[in-house]
Amino acid sequence: MKKRIPETREDTKEERSTSSTTMYSAEEVERLRKTYEAKLTALESKIQVIEKAVLSKSPEGALLHTPVPHSLSSSLENSTPAQLLELFESTLKGGSNKQDFRILTSAWGVLFSSLFLSSMEVQSEIHKLSTENQAMLREVVKVDCARGGKFVFNVIKKGGNIDRSALIMIADFQDLTGIKQDGVPAIHLLTKACDKNIRPLLIEKAGKYLLSEVFDSDGLPVLFIILSLGTLNIYDIDAIEKVFSKEDLRQVMVQNKTGRNALEAFTEISTQMREILALQHKAFENAQPEVPAPGERIAGTPENLPLPDEQGMPVDKKTKSPVQPGSGSTPIVREKDASPKVKPGDAMNKNIAILIVDDSGLIRRLLPKQLLDLGYKNYVLAKSGDEAVKIAEETKPYLVFMDINMPGKLDGIAVAKEIRKRSDARIIFITSRSDKNTLDRAKEVDPDGYILKPFTETNIRVALTLLE
Repeated sequence: MKKRIPETREDTKEERSTSSTTMYSAEEVERLRKTYEAKLTALESKIQVIEKAVLSKSPEGALLHTPVPHSLSSSLENSTPAQLLELFESTLKGGSNKQDFRILTSAWGVLFSSLFLSSMEVQSEIHKLSTENQAMLREVVKVDCARGGKFVFNVIKKGGNIDRSALIMIADFQDLTGIKQDGVPAIHLLTKACDKNIRPLLIEKAGKYLLSEVFDSDGLPVLFIILSLGTLNIYDIDAIEKVFSKEDLRQVMVQNKTGRNALEAFTEISTQMREILALQHKAFENAQPEVPAPGERIAGTPENLPLPDEQGMPVDKKTKSPVQPGSGSTPIVREKDASPKVKPGDAMNKNIAILIVDDSGLIRRLLPKQLLDLGYKNYVLAKSGDEAVKIAEETKPYLVFMDINMPGKLDGIAVAKEIRKRSDARIIFITSRSDKNTLDRAKEVDPDGYILKPFTETNIRVALTLLE
């Protein structure tokens, strides 16, 4: 092996210490490799800290393509699509010329952001890339997945909407099911992160098997992840109906085959969504100024009706915020023959302290959003049993939403018992488990509710109502 040319001051010192030789022994090569791998790991950690600090100050969803490191910006951004495609093609030749996955991620972002202006354009105009180049990029993704998927995970987590949309269009989804990060398959991560405008395509491309038979560390199939998303829209519903029959949906459950099936959750969500849409469409087609009867006053007027957004979902005309399915809003209320409409749960003090305990990051994002929609703003999160017991002791919550299947020494039922020893907190279990043994153990806590995953805002609203 020829003597390596030093590139940094530290490298120079290393060279001086071995300047008496022109060849390295196998032991020396291994020692140098470990030394520089340690330095690279430390540098990557510093980069991640810097990236998190920068990205945390950016508005959510602001990224359209992958941020290009400054040192690469001049070479990559000035490259033509043909040159970038050559870069990807060179990675398939193997050998010692494999490109760093971060360089490939940046090149991916530059390539697709130079060809397309939006994720929708990626979907409709992917033909801008020849069939041969699409196949080549698909092979790049396949090879990366076989090596652990560093490039793929980097695109999913650090790329923008265009980058992830391109991955959906290019990749073979079978490859994405074989790689995991912290127990979560790449296809689950991509489903959560992708642009909602291209999600229906993801649903149809993934197909029945991948959506129902690939599970994350919590035992949830991809379809359950989709049904739990707060941005679910009518186009997603239509795509699911194209892929699954009712009987197919009935067979989809969590990995241990307990709890609700997908048909129950899907029927509830789709029915609510279509009822809202029908109400809004009818209101806009037929709304005419009403002439009040003598002594009667109209409390609501047509101009206050929610307007549908580009996804067909109703949006409040004044606040511009989405009107959630099942919110129970009515366009017109006559004061003389209708009492004021009160949503379930409104009678409860909305300032109560709520503790949410779940090791699933998805639930820790979804449930607070649903509580906020219902007016409950005072909540705290815990992702383990030990953390929950400590927080409960410090904050004395009025209500605890508790997952049962928790990592560590204590599962959710044991944690609930510990909390009950220290306070009279109300307990609502949220879990995918409904086997007899689990239910019998849960009864020992005398819980105030038991909600099966996947759940909807309606399930949460009803549970809160029953607390009154």
